[in-house]
Amino acid sequence: MRLVFVHGINNEENTAESIEKEWWEALTRSWVKMELELKPKPSINVAYYADILAEAAKGGAGKAVEMGPSEVSTGYALELLTEYAEAAGVTQEDLNTAADTKGIPLAAVGMSVPHEGWVIAFADLLEDILPDKGKFIAKLFLRQAATYISDKALAAEIDKKVKAQIFDELSDPTIVIAHSLGTVVTYRLLANAQQAARNIPLFMTLGSPLSLKIFKPILPARGTLPQPPIAKWINGRHEEDFVTLNKAITRRSIGFDGVTDETRIINPDSDKHSIVRYLESPAIAKAIYDEL
Repeated sequence: MRLVFVHGINNEENTAESIEKEWWEALTRSWVKMELELKPKPSINVAYYADILAEAAKGGAGKAVEMGPSEVSTGYALELLTEYAEAAGVTQEDLNTAADTKGIPLAAVGMSVPHEGWVIAFADLLEDILPDKGKFIAKLFLRQAATYISDKALAAEIDKKVKAQIFDELSDPTIVIAHSLGTVVTYRLLANAQQAARNIPLFMTLGSPLSLKIFKPILPARGTLPQPPIAKWINGRHEEDFVTLNKAITRRSIGFDGVTDETRIINPDSDKHSIVRYLESPAIAKAIYDEL
């Protein structure tokens, strides 16, 4: 049995090795607290793409205002940002005030359909506004998620790199654990017919934004749970994790049934999106333990 870890946003300061250590130690801490007999550490493969994503998301609002629409852009990024803004109760007045403070043209922050070249500017402003709304979203999530969803070439590059790191030439069965934006990257791979012959006894998604309506257009069309290769899919979400907008992965959100919604997440921290707290939660750690 292999374990696969697929990280989410804001991991450019980490390495594949540090992610493996942090995630595995979080699981073992939980198993010790539950007085479970520790199992030998399995083979672990980490999908690391943070460097590519962080580089693509660089530039800030000033550069974003100057850039025009990308020829390979999906056009979905602004809808993603608007979905989060509306869920947080961000008003046009909030956006206008923030834009004025940063010297960004008001046209860049229209709640309808602002110019596509201003995606990062819009994300930059939301990152400033959301904490004041009591929405403690993981640092850089909006900017990095918007960058991934808006650029088809970048998404394809990341998908290819992740596939090579966790699937190509590697054996099954494999437990796949993905966090945040990593759940989108991994699901895109597992839902593809090319992976249908794989053996994934457990797909564990944590803090996933897959339930947001805007991700559906960039996912492979599947009318049912991808089985094979996924035998069991558990989606862990803290009900105050703003990345998930408190939405379960259901037929309404993703087009099929079969995903177990697990909300028994223990996290006393302000950052409800923490991967460590997700993995330490007994309901999550025990599900992984049982499959191992």
